[in-house]
Amino acid sequence: MDNRNDLILGAAAGYCAGQVRLFAQSLAQTGFNGRLVLFVHGSQLGSMKDMLRTYAPSLEVDLVRIRSIHEHPKLVRSCLKRLAAAMPAERISVLKRALLRFHGKPHVTRYFYYADYLAAHAGFVRVLLSDVRDVVFQSNPFRDLEPGLHVGMESEDLTIATEPFDRDWMLDAYGESMLRELGHKQVSCSGVTLGDFEAVRRYVDLILREALRLPFRHMKTRIYDQAFHNKLFYCGELGDAHPCQPLKSRIATLGCLDPAIFVLSETGYLLNTDGRVAPIVHQYDRHRVLVDLFEASMPA
Repeated sequence: MDNRNDLILGAAAGYCAGQVRLFAQSLAQTGFNGRLVLFVHGSQLGSMKDMLRTYAPSLEVDLVRIRSIHEHPKLVRSCLKRLAAAMPAERISVLKRALLRFHGKPHVTRYFYYADYLAAHAGFVRVLLSDVRDVVFQSNPFRDLEPGLHVGMESEDLTIATEPFDRDWMLDAYGESMLRELGHKQVSCSGVTLGDFEAVRRYVDLILREALRLPFRHMKTRIYDQAFHNKLFYCGELGDAHPCQPLKSRIATLGCLDPAIFVLSETGYLLNTDGRVAPIVHQYDRHRVLVDLFEASMPA
């Protein structure tokens, strides 16, 4: 299949090449011939190139170097944090954006890199934003993709109010009133999101809008992207957004599922409940049976 106009963006800064191997190797095995972009620190460039050359030579990969506080030694980070704390971030919007981009947690700062790349490469048609450490591909993630945005869903048994991390993120970002309004909703996972170019570009812009509304002193030390993601989704701000239920769609988000329900084919694939291969498998590393399955089919 010709998918040269498809784009996958992933933040790999801070991961060793081995932690990204199955992500890249499995994508190559699907025959994907669009572009994969990995955002990395300068110290990672050599090992990432070697890994990709060995395990995913067919992929077109753009390794984009980023700069952040997290690539520096602890003593340097400490000095940079004190310097940032003394700056008037709340009074100067451009400064706040620059500081959050450099100083923030990777789950938030990745959206700055995504926004820049999308702004500079408007020729793509479909885009996938993906975690890279705990995702594997079993088939082309874009096949038969409907217009709009597609978001991964966690277990149907989890709600924002009952899942401890999501509850804390929502409270931290929006307070009690938003938790009361959305607490009964099923958790949507921000780790894998895809859609047509304009839908994804708008999604990234909205995530950054939410991040920049909060005080820098909070955003520099907390991870909120999933709270932003769920608020935008359930408040209807994402437009034509399609929820992708685990084992019933193109995104299998598996972290909180019982592995006893997994159906594995004789040829080494995880199957959806309709017997079809799940194209994107997320959080497989939470389940030993799936780690063994994918390591066996893609040995190092």
